[in-house]
Amino acid sequence: FSNVLEDFPKLDDIHPFFADLLNVVVDKDHYKLALGHINTTRMMIDKVAKDYVRLLKYGDSLYRCKMLKRAALGRMMTILRKLKNTLKYLEEVRGYLARMPAIDPYTRTLLVCGFPNVGKSSFMNNVTHANVEVHSYPFTTQSLYVGHTDHLNVRWQVIDSPGILDHPLEQRNTIEMQTITGLAHLKACILWFIDISEECGYSIPAQINLYKTIRPLFAKKPHVIVLTKVDLKRFEDLSEEEQASLRALAEEESTFMLPLSNKSGEGVFDVKARACEILLEYRLEQNPDKLTGGSKALKSEEAFLKGIFIAYPKQRDDKERPPQVPEGIVSGEKPQLGRPTLKELQEQHGGAGVFNFPVQEHFILENDDWKYDQVPEIMDGKNIFDFVDKDILQHLEALEREEEMLLREQGVDMEDEAELLDKDYELAYQQIKSKRAQLKLEHKMKRHRTAFPKRKDLEEVKEGFEEKGLPVEAVEQRFSSNVRKRRGRDLDEVIHEAIDNMDIEDGGDSTATRKKFDKKMRSLSRSRSKGYKKELTPREQDMDRLRKKIQKEFRHTERATEADRSIPVKMPKHLFSGKRGIGKTDRR
Repeated sequence: FSNVLEDFPKLDDIHPFFADLLNVVVDKDHYKLALGHINTTRMMIDKVAKDYVRLLKYGDSLYRCKMLKRAALGRMMTILRKLKNTLKYLEEVRGYLARMPAIDPYTRTLLVCGFPNVGKSSFMNNVTHANVEVHSYPFTTQSLYVGHTDHLNVRWQVIDSPGILDHPLEQRNTIEMQTITGLAHLKACILWFIDISEECGYSIPAQINLYKTIRPLFAKKPHVIVLTKVDLKRFEDLSEEEQASLRALAEEESTFMLPLSNKSGEGVFDVKARACEILLEYRLEQNPDKLTGGSKALKSEEAFLKGIFIAYPKQRDDKERPPQVPEGIVSGEKPQLGRPTLKELQEQHGGAGVFNFPVQEHFILENDDWKYDQVPEIMDGKNIFDFVDKDILQHLEALEREEEMLLREQGVDMEDEAELLDKDYELAYQQIKSKRAQLKLEHKMKRHRTAFPKRKDLEEVKEGFEEKGLPVEAVEQRFSSNVRKRRGRDLDEVIHEAIDNMDIEDGGDSTATRKKFDKKMRSLSRSRSKGYKKELTPREQDMDRLRKKIQKEFRHTERATEADRSIPVKMPKHLFSGKRGIGKTDRR
């Protein structure tokens, strides 16, 4: 529902022309009520969903939760069924919006109007590439049609409107109201067509009367009166009263009256050119931002149509200032340079693409000898060559001899020093190499080794407690109890304890006690393959019985319930048995 509400246009956010056009066709009030019904339904469904989600928290079984879900979906479907007529209406609106012509209310537009069957669609087909249906009966055109034409290298929009009749506004139908909407909102040049042959079925006075009735809708807009079908009846063939009425109409409205014949093509392009020029003059006086609606492309086109603005300076005094033209220009004589020109040098040295212009010739330097230096000037008219010492190699050799003499005085031999450095470098390299090999080997040995947590010894813990001034006896007792719990008693402790008990029974004879103990241990020993079963205390036995009981109760919960999907037969025979032969109907 959110997509429906967002995708349908809001009448307050679109151009008034489209809002009124939509109101004419689908009724603005019904359109808003339909969108409001959709919005209310969306909120009701959200409320139902929230209520039943709240109830699901108290569901004591999976079956109860499924029933709550089913009830919620049922209520939602009951609400949705009430949207049937609303959705049908919005589908019709969507279809009309899809068929609505792509009219740009801000671009340069020519709007063709008049009585039905006066030649509006034929003119549209002549000046544009549109293919509007044309017939000899009225109201062939039942909606607005758009075409485009070119004038002054700019695209112009031409709109063919349905015919209108001369009766009150309240009695006009939907087809006529589309034309009325375009006349009221589009900033276009109005081409009012009058059929002077009267083959449209309406007299010239009736057509003039309709023009005067509709005139307030485009009172401040440019318009042209077009006399159509002049191939059937010329303007000169009209009666004097009709000619006078038409001339008076043109003079009263201060507009042009142009002849037109769609059949012979007479005046077609004159009417288009005149209408475009009138509209261009009208748009030059208007604010560009309001005309173009903020479109950068339309602004650039408007600036192109306005042409180049030439600013003339205002005269500040009465003094005459004639233009000053050099005498060489007036006489037409070429100035003598006294040197060959660059073009002549180019022709002498191989022509274009071979000759390189001597740019250095125009360098302004203190000394002309610096112009063709290989390295440019860097400071005070000098470059790097000016700072190079010519005897630099001799000075370098003198410095090396002086350094060797100082080292000999200190008793250092340069060759021995180089050998010592080489030995030190070799020793350091060998140490680094052996260390790297050792690290690689250690890493390889530790690759499959698991890490164990480090445990502190009892002595370390005791030392820490003694440093802090805490008692140590409790730590020793806890450590010994943890060790017993972790690994039990040692075998030697068990043996000594058993022997001591037997000595007490046998009166202190240690030899007899040892034999008796060995015999008892052999009788108690068993195969390692059978393992060792730990003897449980009474408390541990109770806990083991309770654990088995709990597992037995939860063992049945793994079975399928009513919430699980079940497929009783994986491949039903009536779907996988193939075609039946004649008389074989036993599988039904």
